[in-house]
Amino acid sequence: MNDALLAEVAADVLGSATPQDAGDRLPEVWATMAELEWPLVSIPESSGGAGGRLADLLALVGAVAEHGLSAPLAEAALARWAVAAAGRPDLPGLVLPAWEDDTGVPRGAAWARHARNLVVWPRTGAPYLADLATARVFCGTNLAAEPRDTVVVGADARTPLPDAPSRSASVDRAALLNAAAISGAARGAHEITRLHVTRREQFGRPLIALKAVAQSLAGMRAELVSAQAALDRACAAHTDDPTRARPATAAAKIRAARAATSIARGAHQLHGAMGVTREHSLHHVTRKLWAWRDEHGTERAWSTWLGRTTATATEDELWDHLTG
Repeated sequence: MNDALLAEVAADVLGSATPQDAGDRLPEVWATMAELEWPLVSIPESSGGAGGRLADLLALVGAVAEHGLSAPLAEAALARWAVAAAGRPDLPGLVLPAWEDDTGVPRGAAWARHARNLVVWPRTGAPYLADLATARVFCGTNLAAEPRDTVVVGADARTPLPDAPSRSASVDRAALLNAAAISGAARGAHEITRLHVTRREQFGRPLIALKAVAQSLAGMRAELVSAQAALDRACAAHTDDPTRARPATAAAKIRAARAATSIARGAHQLHGAMGVTREHSLHHVTRKLWAWRDEHGTERAWSTWLGRTTATATEDELWDHLTG
């Protein structure tokens, strides 16, 4: 599917959906996403997927975020990628990912209360499939009021997935999908702000006519372009050269987090007090920016990893990463 057609399909599906706090239910539009097999995009048809490119999946994840919608598309896509690699593509219901912390418990598991199974990556050892029928789920939320749950799974509810991707590979892919979501939400914040300063008048002319406003909006746009460029490079690395995937993903996550901070700040500055009201659409994207920028590795954590990796690289390795 070409980019224009993909954008048209996404707009048709998402255009009529209303952003709202996730609460204890999946959004109505999720049923349509699942029916259209969006979580299976980028997985080969021979492995039980819907085909398509990784870039297509990132575009869909970004589109959902751009519309200010809360839905487990990125999470479901990651889990389906893992179970397809493990030879279990036919699992019914909603399957989502989770990662154990140092205590051996999956915490902050996105949307886990709605899942039938979790693909769980422990700190050491092979991933396993957790049947949530008998699990204890302790509900929590992130800053955007999206489900982030703690799950306690008994040993008898775990099925090993020795052929599933490694924890490291899953973290990289999760961070890539997260960067795509952040970029999408940032586009949404920019577009809402652009419309606001174009339509709202002060002193007899639109706000955009004020030099400081125009400069702020241009700065937001520059952040968007930079974040998207890093995301595109990371996507290409995951697709064409997995050995470059982690450094490229780190750069994409860092750029996305910085863009999230800058664009959310600029958007609220240009909206003034009205931008923080519950009735306004802006908070549906900016709260996601604030929440997502620290998920799947903070900007500081990824910057530290990238800096140390760069500092210990040989001259040839560094040149290869910079020019490849």
